[in-house]
Parts: sequence; structure tokens; C-alpha cells
Amino acid sequence: MTKIIRANARDTKTQPPTNFVGTVYADEVSVGEAPSRMRATRVTFTPGGRTNWHTHPVGQVLFCLIGVGRYQLEGDQVHEIRPGDTVIIPPGAKHWHGSAPGQLFSHLALSENDDDGRGADWLEPVSDEDYNAAPAPMT
Repeated sequence: MTKIIRANARDTKTQPPTNFVGTVYADEVSVGEAPSRMRATRVTFTPGGRTNWHTHPVGQVLFCLIGVGRYQLEGDQVHEIRPGDTVIIPPGAKHWHGSAPGQLFSHLALSENDDDGRGADWLEPVSDEDYNAAPAPMT
């Protein structure tokens, strides 16, 4: 049976300052019902908004929708990301993502929970120094 979840059936949620820097909004797209463990969320970052450093036990995929964003894997340079870009984040990889300075940015975040129901492990905030670092050249 087809299931349609209407856009007005869910409220946009402001994300907590315990896991995010700046103002960040999330719109739940889908939360899988067993046996699925998939979660899809549209996340919108206002200028300066970003996640804390975090990991996903089963990995994460980001599909960029609007604006200009940033992504950084621990130990790597910051990367600029734009609409149509897809970022594939390996399981357990420490990373962050958010808007580019002065930009609004939105992506679709896709991830799965692990066998224990964990979807993410939240860590420390991203420093302004890391956030404002010059991004790697686009290839």
C-alpha cells in the first residue's frame, strides 16, 4: 500500500545548540519502519550554521539541494559543496557539514541506524578556525 506523508503533517524543527552551531532547521522526510533503518532529513543551515563534529555508525550520504555548503572529514581540508553534489561519508568517520560563510545551505541527509538503534554520535563544536578555513580547490 502506498503511503503519502503530507508536507503539513510535520513541523520544521530547530536543531539543538548541543549538536549544532548557529541556527539550523530540520524537516523529517522519512523514518524507516522495520525492517528499514533508513532516515532521510532535509537540513537547512542559516549563514554560519553547522553541525558539531560527529560520526555515523553506518555512514551517511548528503545530497546538496540549495546554496553553498561546507564539509570536512577529520584530517582533511574543508570542501565546498553545491547543489547536485553528493557527499558519501564512511561509517565511523568524524566529520562536520554546514553552510559556507555568509550563505544559506540545504541538503538531504540520508543515514541508517545501527543494530542498537544509534544513528549518530555527537562530539565537540566545530571551531571558528576550522569553519573559516579556505576550502580545497574544486576539481
